[in-house]
Amino acid sequence: MTTEPTKRVTFPQARGLALGATSLIHHADPQANSDDLVDAAWDAGIRYFDTAPMYGGGASEKLFGPSLTRYPREEYVLSSKVGRLVRDGEPVLEHEDALWRYDFSADGIRRSVDASLARLGVDRLDIAYIHDPDRFYDQASTESYAALQELRSEGVIGAIGVGITQAPMLARFLREIELDAALLAGRFSLVDSEALDEVIPLAREQGVTLSIASTLHAGLVDGKDSGHFHYQPTPPAIVERVAAIHALSERYGVPIGAVAIQYVLGYPEVDMILTGVADRGQLNQNLSWASWEIPAELWAELDASGLVSAPIPTTLLHP
Repeated sequence: MTTEPTKRVTFPQARGLALGATSLIHHADPQANSDDLVDAAWDAGIRYFDTAPMYGGGASEKLFGPSLTRYPREEYVLSSKVGRLVRDGEPVLEHEDALWRYDFSADGIRRSVDASLARLGVDRLDIAYIHDPDRFYDQASTESYAALQELRSEGVIGAIGVGITQAPMLARFLREIELDAALLAGRFSLVDSEALDEVIPLAREQGVTLSIASTLHAGLVDGKDSGHFHYQPTPPAIVERVAAIHALSERYGVPIGAVAIQYVLGYPEVDMILTGVADRGQLNQNLSWASWEIPAELWAELDASGLVSAPIPTTLLHP
């Protein structure tokens, strides 16, 4: 009998939803909204919080930090990211982002972590993710990784991860370096099962803690916005599949958002779904979907329909 590897990062909450800070800055009173959202998440039992320097050029970290400092630091997991340095009055070249610039050098990694700690008002990160190193694999997997190893040995960070939108590249990281955690956005959902090719098997074999983001594809799945899929215009075939899944779910009286969230969490390799909600109302909606009672008959019909490109987990078919 084989046993599964022990997870390299554990969360002080059951598997489920985590809170991401991607949308905190888009509010009339962002700090009050951040405080309220973190309060709602904490009251709901959420103990994993994620942010990044990229989100608003450090603005989300500045909002998240004060909101979280009202809670005991040892009772939650906090992650941020490296690979983008927030600009500080430096000139911006043509086609560059005005708020940040790429930097996967060892010095850039240390500067990024130091700046994140200052903006957040904490003395350590539980996870530091190498953030979207799409064109920088060689440097990220060597120089960035080595810098993070040093920071981990110093106790400045607790775990090393990669946060990315490319499943094949994440799989390459998992094969070639030793990660503690991985965050994959948009590549595991009702309409995209690319993570099942390599990422999920590798995470399972290695005990890597795996979080999934963009399970609703920024509103595509739950009907709020069907215009884009992976940052491109949504192909008609995807729109048709979503509509068909929605119709099937509706016949059972189940919101498609509940089906989307619970489908991903049905895979035991997935530890958390990162939800980048804008306010308490959106968070409560996602929490409701995560706990919605879905009949096994719906899962069986969805499994037989061919509308999802990967099998429905047996834990859902036979609860």
